[in-house]
Amino acid sequence: MRGYPPKTMPLRVVVQGDSSLINALAADSDRLILSSVETNLEVSARVSQADVLVVDTSVEPSIALQAIKTLEYDRPVLALVAAGQGNEALEAGAAGVIRRTRSSAAIAAAVEALHQGLAVLEPEAVRPVASVVHAVKENKDDHILTPRESEVLALLADGLSNKGIAARLGISEHTAKFHVNSILQKMGAQKRVDAVVRAAKRQRVLTSRIVFA
Repeated sequence: MRGYPPKTMPLRVVVQGDSSLINALAADSDRLILSSVETNLEVSARVSQADVLVVDTSVEPSIALQAIKTLEYDRPVLALVAAGQGNEALEAGAAGVIRRTRSSAAIAAAVEALHQGLAVLEPEAVRPVASVVHAVKENKDDHILTPRESEVLALLADGLSNKGIAARLGISEHTAKFHVNSILQKMGAQKRVDAVVRAAKRQRVLTSRIVFA
């Protein structure tokens, strides 16, 4: 799956959270260069040229969600949330959602997955919901996906590449790419992960899958 511009490790990560979070991540991973938010999220991200942003929304959710919502810096945001906050974080613009109580190793893995262009969506962090494909079909304002495109979207949510989709559906890789491009156009998405996240946002739904590197 296409991600952000390729970059060798370690990744630069800006963290909006308490010092215990930064210390835990620093102790657990030598693949991340960590810095805390000094002024605001936007400024800190630009100064450090962050590859991924981590925002703890579990303590002061309104402030943290507003910081994500107003962010213009074009790199993925991982939201660390309390139970039931995941939907709001996605609506604010986060590209990934996991529980704040997850281990530092899991958080570091999620950061790396986001940089690779994968969706990181944890079922326990959100309200029980239907599938992404069902949400797209039920939204009358969307351009309706064909049955085959709905199948492809479901496989995108599983993180499959064009080659993987082709193998799963018994079609050529060229045809798989054609379906993916059609989905992106209909969903108004620039990237594959955007199509999955947008489908989730539109009906406040998430896939029942966590993608870690």
